[in-house]
Amino acid sequence: MMNKLIIISLSLFLLSVPHIEAQSGDRDMDVRVGLGIGNLKKESDLLLLSEYELNVKWSDYFTIAPSIMLNHGGNSDADLADFFQVNLNAFGSPLRNDRRNDFRIGGGLSFYRLNKGGFYATRSAFGLNLIIEDSYMIKDRFFIGVKALIQPYFNKDFNSGVFLKAGINL
Repeated sequence: MMNKLIIISLSLFLLSVPHIEAQSGDRDMDVRVGLGIGNLKKESDLLLLSEYELNVKWSDYFTIAPSIMLNHGGNSDADLADFFQVNLNAFGSPLRNDRRNDFRIGGGLSFYRLNKGGFYATRSAFGLNLIIEDSYMIKDRFFIGVKALIQPYFNKDFNSGVFLKAGINL
């Protein structure tokens, strides 16, 4: 009985969403989800990473974006499964962020934790992010993009990666 009530309520909500009027003007927040590959230089295997990012547009030229990354790799080294990363980035849009096409360059702070499990030690470090990203609107609220990053860490680790991203303006 409770499951039916939840399903009916969720269905009614989802059916009503397309009929809600979109707000006019710029939207100052968006959510982006990315899927890509990364390579932590001390490791031999590529990491299959997902990224979850919240962007807050402060002006047409400046954005703040916290994010997390998780490893979903099914690589040959089964112990290399627990990778978690937190980032706090700031982006500048030299060509102005008018929400149609947003080319941006950014950087910020990063923290990662790698737990190899078994007899291997857990390792973590703080570092920096250097990012180049471009996104393009495909509908009034939806966009796609690509992101390239390098991350030097203070423990001499080095991560690099490329992501395909999709997002929605809130």
